[in-house]
Amino acid sequence: MPTRLELTTQRVRVGRLLLLALATTFVAEYAIMKLLPYVLPDGCGDTFEAIADSCILTLVVAPFLWMIAVRPIQRLAQSRMHFLRRSLTSQEEERQKITRDIHDGIGQSLTSLLLGLRAMEETTADEKVRENAKSLRAMGAGIHDDLRRIVRGLRPAILDQLGLAAALERLVDEVTRAGTVSIQLDVRTLAGLRLNAELESTAFRIVQEAISNSLRHSSAKHIRVVLAAQSNNLEITVSDDGKGFDASTIFQNLNASYGLLSIRERAMICGGRAEIQTSPGAGTTVSACLPLVMRSESHD
Repeated sequence: MPTRLELTTQRVRVGRLLLLALATTFVAEYAIMKLLPYVLPDGCGDTFEAIADSCILTLVVAPFLWMIAVRPIQRLAQSRMHFLRRSLTSQEEERQKITRDIHDGIGQSLTSLLLGLRAMEETTADEKVRENAKSLRAMGAGIHDDLRRIVRGLRPAILDQLGLAAALERLVDEVTRAGTVSIQLDVRTLAGLRLNAELESTAFRIVQEAISNSLRHSSAKHIRVVLAAQSNNLEITVSDDGKGFDASTIFQNLNASYGLLSIRERAMICGGRAEIQTSPGAGTTVSACLPLVMRSESHD
C-alpha cells in the first residue's frame, strides 16, 4: 500500500506556543508555591525560599523549552547546513561537467575549424578567399580565447591537476594582467601539498570571491593574499588598501553583501569560520580559518 510523506513543514503557530509556554510556567509555579512550604524546613528565610523556587521552576520548565524551541531550531540549522553543503557540492560538480563538455566538445570542434581555415588560407590561390579565411580564423581565435576564459572561470582544470597553490597563482596572474591592481600572493607553506578536494575548492572560491569584491567595490591599488597551513588549520587572508566600508551596515544590502555571505557560508560548511575587518578609508581584510584535511592517496 502506498505511503504518503509530507515534505512541507508545518507552519509554526507562535501564538499557540507562547500560550502553551505561559500556561506551563503558571501551572509549574502554582504547584511549586503550594508544595514548597511542605518541603522546606521550618524557619527558612525568604531568600532561601526564593532560590529554591527559582531552581525548581527552572528544572521543570527547561526541558519543555528545549523540546518546543531549542530542538526545532537545532534541527533546522542542521538541515540548512546539509542543504548548503549539497548545493555547493552539486554546483562544483556541475561546473566541472560544463567545463569538460566545453573543452572536449566545443573546444575541440573550434580547434578543428581553425585548422581547416588555416589550411584553406595557405593552399588557396584566390586572394579574396585567403583574406576571408584569415579574417574568419582571427574571429575564431578570439572566440577560442573567450571559451578558455569562461572555462577557467567555471572550474580551473589546474585546480584538479596541480592543486590549490598552482590554481591561485594562475588566478592572480590573470587578474593582474587584466586590470590595474597589483596582487601579492604568498602560498609558500602549501608548496607540494595536496589538500582534500572539497577544501581546495572552498579555499579557491573564498579567495576568488574576496578578490572579486575588492576589484568591484574597494578601488584598491594593492591586494595581498596569504594562505598558510598551520597545525590543523588552513589560514586564508585577503587584504587590500581600498576605501573600506562600514561593516555594521553591509548586510542590510543583500546585493552588496552576497559575496561576503558566500564566503561565510562556504567556511561554515567546512567547519571553519570567516570574518571581515574594515572601516571607511582603512581598507578591508577578509580572513578565513578552515580545518586542514589532506587528500588521501586514493585521490592522487
